[in-house]
Amino acid sequence: MPESHVLKNVSSKIPSELREALSTGIGYSLLIKGAPGTGKTMLAFELLDEFGGENAVYLSSRVSLPALYKQFPWLEERTGFHVIDATQLYFSSKAFLKPRSFSDLLHTKLGEGEKPALLVMDSWEAIMSGSKGESKEELEKALTDLVRSYGTEYKMNLILISETTETEILDYLVDGIIELNRVTIEYRRGREMVLKKLRGIRIDQHKYGFTLDGGRFRYFGPFQRRMIEKTRRVEIVPNTPTHMSTGCVEIDKILEGGLSKGSTTIVEYGDDLSLLGYQSIVAHLIINTLQQGIYCVNIPNSGWDERRLRRGILPFVKEEDYMKYFKVFEIRREKKDVRENVKILKGESMEVDFPIFTDFISSLEPPVMVIIGTDLLDYQYRLKVSGNVERMAELFSYWVMDLREAGNIAVFGMPTGGVLGTELCHMVTNRFNLTVLDRSVVLCCNRPDTKLHCLDNVITEEALKLKLTAFV
Repeated sequence: MPESHVLKNVSSKIPSELREALSTGIGYSLLIKGAPGTGKTMLAFELLDEFGGENAVYLSSRVSLPALYKQFPWLEERTGFHVIDATQLYFSSKAFLKPRSFSDLLHTKLGEGEKPALLVMDSWEAIMSGSKGESKEELEKALTDLVRSYGTEYKMNLILISETTETEILDYLVDGIIELNRVTIEYRRGREMVLKKLRGIRIDQHKYGFTLDGGRFRYFGPFQRRMIEKTRRVEIVPNTPTHMSTGCVEIDKILEGGLSKGSTTIVEYGDDLSLLGYQSIVAHLIINTLQQGIYCVNIPNSGWDERRLRRGILPFVKEEDYMKYFKVFEIRREKKDVRENVKILKGESMEVDFPIFTDFISSLEPPVMVIIGTDLLDYQYRLKVSGNVERMAELFSYWVMDLREAGNIAVFGMPTGGVLGTELCHMVTNRFNLTVLDRSVVLCCNRPDTKLHCLDNVITEEALKLKLTAFV
């Protein structure tokens, strides 16, 4: 097993490769680069918080300490490192030759301890600009000596923050380089970190999305599959008189309370990890609905049937609730091995099958949660044949009016470019889009309009939770 996996820490806000680099105990020099506002300082604070120890120092050259504490109040409560206003210190190339003599203050702060100290210079260009009468070449040489001595002699981690993304002499001297960038997805702003260089460390993934939500840096790791090999608890997110919960608090908040009764929603996904994200959304929606004694009727996505759904849902709900409230329509000709909660559609004619489906929903006590995998309809009813998709859209349009009147709710799962997509998008209340950034599942909502969010399955030994975190 690679060492980077051994060091995995689910509560850490830092990628495993970076944690491994700063945990060697022999000293590591890291350069964090990026344009202004990309999150370099916040990343440095998280590194200080996780690796700082009792003798770590943050040298700030850009923000006064009162302003820093006002913007990041948790820093004042964190006693494990020291924040110093670097504008009050004088630096020279001679001082850098002996790190213990930069000043009496630094000598005190950087005393030897049981754990390697961490020194952050933010930003090194601004700190160097305070030096008097010395050339850039002299300062760069001094900085070179600093990088080498901290790693080999003093065994301390050194983090330098740079405002430029251009290649400079430091790139060749430091052990590692992290670059922070802004990215655009669906006309919305996201953030991405690039592990450009980590000497001596295996880089399993060289790019990660990240957020500054809540004033803290947090990276987004690969989307985790739902684990169903053992029973876990899924907390109920209560419905309200006007809305049904999706089972995810953050999605409910985006929708101002959840899925309103009588509403319809499209969730569009690709054929990659975003499909797993869609399946997780649907699973939590079904689990939360059944746990509250509400009927859920499902036409599964292509490749799914009741048996597969059962394996994904039953570990989280009571079997009697699953059998009573969960009804699955399968499109197949044979009626062998049909469980009592399964209904069969032959798939020969949409005009015949669709009324069977809608009449059954009408027979149930509202509100009913209806989930339809539209890709299965594409295949079974040959919607790419001229005229078929228009006829299916007409059937849907009449049913959507009845659904609204009854106060039922419909969710349509649709692959990107699905045949029904153009027709359905004009009818629905909400429209979600799932995509992928660096193996993370990203969700945005076009109706209502929202920013980008990262979708996570938070998995512990006891519980499973679906969480949404905004890109900030």
